[in-house]
Amino acid sequence: MGEVQFLFWFDATVLPTPSTFRPESLVGTTLDGRYRLVAHIASGGMGAIFRAEHVYMRKELAIKVLRPDLSSLPDIAERFRREAEIAASLEHDNIVRVTDFGRSPEGWLFLAMELLEGESLFDRLRRAGPLSPQESVSVLVQMCRGLEAAHARGVVHRDLKPENIFLTARPAGLIKILDFGIAKLTDPQIASDTQAGMVVGTPEYLSPEQATGSAVDGRADVYAVGLIGWRMLAGHHPFRADDARGLLMMQATQPVPSIVEARPDLTAWPVLVTAIGRACAKDARERHPSVAELGAELESCLGTLELPVPARPSESRSRTRAWTPPSPSSGPLPAAAAPTVQATMTLDAGTPIATPLPVRVLRFGRAHRLALGLVLAAAVLLPTSMSFARWMEERPAARARALLAADRPEAARDAIAPAVLRRPSDARLRVLHGQALHRIRGQTMAAMDAYTAALDLDPRALDATALSDLGQDLQAERKVAERSAKLLARVGPPAAPYVLEAVEQTRGNARLRVLELARDMGLEDRLDRVAVYGALLSDPDCDVRRAAVRRLGELGNPAALPRLHELAREKRRIKGLFGLPQEVPTCGAPEAEAAARKLTARR
Repeated sequence: MGEVQFLFWFDATVLPTPSTFRPESLVGTTLDGRYRLVAHIASGGMGAIFRAEHVYMRKELAIKVLRPDLSSLPDIAERFRREAEIAASLEHDNIVRVTDFGRSPEGWLFLAMELLEGESLFDRLRRAGPLSPQESVSVLVQMCRGLEAAHARGVVHRDLKPENIFLTARPAGLIKILDFGIAKLTDPQIASDTQAGMVVGTPEYLSPEQATGSAVDGRADVYAVGLIGWRMLAGHHPFRADDARGLLMMQATQPVPSIVEARPDLTAWPVLVTAIGRACAKDARERHPSVAELGAELESCLGTLELPVPARPSESRSRTRAWTPPSPSSGPLPAAAAPTVQATMTLDAGTPIATPLPVRVLRFGRAHRLALGLVLAAAVLLPTSMSFARWMEERPAARARALLAADRPEAARDAIAPAVLRRPSDARLRVLHGQALHRIRGQTMAAMDAYTAALDLDPRALDATALSDLGQDLQAERKVAERSAKLLARVGPPAAPYVLEAVEQTRGNARLRVLELARDMGLEDRLDRVAVYGALLSDPDCDVRRAAVRRLGELGNPAALPRLHELAREKRRIKGLFGLPQEVPTCGAPEAEAAARKLTARR
């Protein structure tokens, strides 16, 4: 194989230094007489993104502006133009819409696209850590749907990565695929003339065939989807190398480890594990032959659970669709007029979200009228304070609570999971899901994923049961305890009783961690600090003793002196010269003596 040429479009180190480009200076200007730049959103190695307004249509959108020093480079300018051309040809809910491309009279190259509210998958993972299997599958399936539309047009993305997957703030959980700037047209008659042996893309998510400069097809995107799934579930990338060349070598030759090595709890999701493993196969022939097949396998791992269905852009999210049954005298409805039944929920902000549910076409004969009458009668008999729709919404939560009370957490998880997927913006459902997972062996981290998602939706979402779960987790292994501490710190004052209780229940390093959390939350003054730190002076771990001595010295409370003097006098026997027994200060004694001297000097 010949020497591979490295060309990473998104690595700013291969581009000229942006010495004079100041995106903020463009705010307030109007590009091409149509797009007024309202605010600078973000910058990257290629340019900057702005919030803009179409001056004639009064419509908000996003504008990507290429750095001026790059606009004069033919290859970069052509890539920019291709991004606009390719993205504009792809119309799908899961692909960002590009509506315009041009060069202003001042020479600025720009793309106009839909304005998205939310965050990138990269930012989400950096902020919140690994995603739950359900959340990961929802993202991956939507990626596959968008890529399926692109592949059907002969377009391979070639640069999929968490930075190019955008999680919108829409309640339906819609994702958007961004940046088709280095996409490849698979039609040999119109394919771009990328040189043989040239590596194009971002090394972390390149397929083996891309890493070696070989020909690529849609299975390169399958590999990237698999790696992104691995990253979402594990919280980190499967490969680590010192530089891009080393990472490319690993992509080309080293098998991707099974996701269960990073997330043992995923043994409960065998179909998901198999799908990720197959997508990450080194040999393209061993992967799913298409993103459609990968998406279908991922969906199947959820069984009968339904993924969020995004509302069409033309549908207003502030509108609900009501259905009125026909009068008995109207006879059967023709098939074409049969209604689509929708389950509607309302968020705290009052925004209804309609999620279509697949139903059979109803023909209202006598039997159906009787069944409908029974349903309506049941609705009338419900308490007047709760609508029938509301009652239907509450059923999964009520069933899950009953199953948890009966100590059946697996059944509770299965009861609540479909509702979470249908209503991902319901923080209460997320909390219940977390409580069910917390009671299943090996699912503690998944439970914390659910609690994190609930807090993202509502800072006050966690109830006493959830806070008690997190308080108990402070006594668990370090990784679990540290994650629990972060969540309790986010909750703030309502979590205080559970943190203080954990101080009493923990020992050794675990108590030190909880005490640090209490200090960070401003709770240390509510403790008998001399007593709780003093108890650690007899801990078998020398590091724990020394840390406790250090803190008692910092507190400056003379009440600690008796306990410090006691430790300072402690001796232990060791074998000395010629094997003769010898007494030496015990672990932490010298530090205790020094702390006692300082406290005495302050008196």
